[in-house]
Amino acid sequence: MTKNNLTPEQQKKLIEIGSDLQRIRLAKSISLDSIAANTLISKRLLEAIETGDFAELPEPFYIKALVGKFAQEIDAKQIQFEVSSIADTEVTPSPRATSIRRKYWLNFQLRSLHLYLLYILLVILSVKGITLVVERPIAIEEIPLEKPAIDSKVAQTEVSQANTTPESVPQFVSQSSNSESVTVGINLQERCWLKVMVDGNVAFEGILPKGTQRSWSGDKQVTIRAGNAGGVVISFNNEQKKVLGAPGEVEEITYTVN
Repeated sequence: MTKNNLTPEQQKKLIEIGSDLQRIRLAKSISLDSIAANTLISKRLLEAIETGDFAELPEPFYIKALVGKFAQEIDAKQIQFEVSSIADTEVTPSPRATSIRRKYWLNFQLRSLHLYLLYILLVILSVKGITLVVERPIAIEEIPLEKPAIDSKVAQTEVSQANTTPESVPQFVSQSSNSESVTVGINLQERCWLKVMVDGNVAFEGILPKGTQRSWSGDKQVTIRAGNAGGVVISFNNEQKKVLGAPGEVEEITYTVN
């Protein structure tokens, strides 16, 4: 083994490759100085590759990369393919090889083209980051409306009252002084089930919370049926106001035009 860990087979292969590279380079009249300037590989290393001077070459891993760039520069793709068989075994780089690698990367970073591309990349990333910050939606926490607590016994009573239609419901009939229409309004003092009929059609049926104020208008008549009549204050054509009935009772009243 040599000091750069080249096996005899690798040495033999490298001598063949170096000879082929030199032959192709000379046939194309390409100088080593030109290759060194374009690949940033020192002329000394290029000469060592062509002549098989193993003492001047680094570890096999780096020899593979150097030969690849050399072959690429002189457009010797067939040699580039064969280079892969030179050194497949990973070894610990020697201090000398580490020094060569550092020198190579230092020269690579100093090239103005790569610095310019790096600058463009940083500008693009900065603009994209600013755009994401500016366009990020602001989350606004919505405060849910508090639902009034419902006593289970009261709810059951109201549902029972709503579903039960007494056979003898007191019927109140009032006539409007306005011969054109009739308007009935309600103001709930307690939570209550209501059914509203306007001109023979159901305008509303359901449970309304305490504090609800609603009104309905009809051409002929408006009928209000309440499951808790004591909690309903009713008005007729925005004039008369009265409690519909006793608390907990089902009452119905109908207003008609003259």
